[in-house]
Amino acid sequence: MFASPAEKPVDERYRAMIDFKALSRDDAGIDYAAGPSATVLGAVEEAVALCQEKGGQGCKAVRVGLTYVDGLDVDSIKSVMEGYQNTMLAEAMQAANAGNAGAANWLAFHYATRGENLAEAERLIKRALQVAPNDPGALDTYGLVLYKQGKYQEAEDVFVTVNKAMPTAEHIAHFADNALAMGKTDMARAAYQRALAAQPSAVLSQEIQKRLLALDLGGAAKQ
Repeated sequence: MFASPAEKPVDERYRAMIDFKALSRDDAGIDYAAGPSATVLGAVEEAVALCQEKGGQGCKAVRVGLTYVDGLDVDSIKSVMEGYQNTMLAEAMQAANAGNAGAANWLAFHYATRGENLAEAERLIKRALQVAPNDPGALDTYGLVLYKQGKYQEAEDVFVTVNKAMPTAEHIAHFADNALAMGKTDMARAAYQRALAAQPSAVLSQEIQKRLLALDLGGAAKQ
C-alpha cells in the first residue's frame, strides 16, 4: 500500500494523519507496541502478533490508540477498534473527495483488503494514480483491487512493475497471492519465501507461513 520510508509517499500529510499505535502485554507484564506506521485496521493484531513472535504467553491487547482496554472483553475491544475505524473512514472519504491522493489510496486499500466496494476502490485508486502514476504504493493498491476483482493477469502485470520498483515483503506477498490464485503454485511458493526474507511484519509473517504450510500440504490457503 505505502511507499517505504526511503521513498516519497503519495501524500505525506495524510500518511502522518493515519499513523496509529496499539499495545499488547504478556503474562510477565512485558509490553509490545505496534506503530506508529500501523493503522487502526491492523495495529492491535500487529501488537499481539509481536508479543507471540517474541515468545510471550497470554498475549492480549491493553491499548487501542489512546484508549486503554486492559480488562475489557473481546467484544468491547472490537467496539473500540470499530469506533476508531469509523472515524478514520469518514476522514479518509472527506479527504479523498477533496482531491487528497493519499486518502484515496488508503481508502481503496482498505476496501480491497476487505473485498468490499471494489468498484469504488478502483475509482479511488485511479484518482490517486492520476496524481502519482509511478508511485509503487499506489500501484500496489491498484494491483490488489484488480486481484480482488478476479482480474488476475492484469493484477500480475501491475505487481511485476511494483516489485521491480520496490520489492517490500508486503508487495511480494501480494504478487504471491495473485500467482496462487492463478494456479502458479511454484511461482507463489518462491515469492512467499522471498517475502519472508524481506523482513515482513509479524502479522504478515504469520500469514505467509500459513500459505506455505498449505502449499506444502498440497492445497491453497484460503484467500
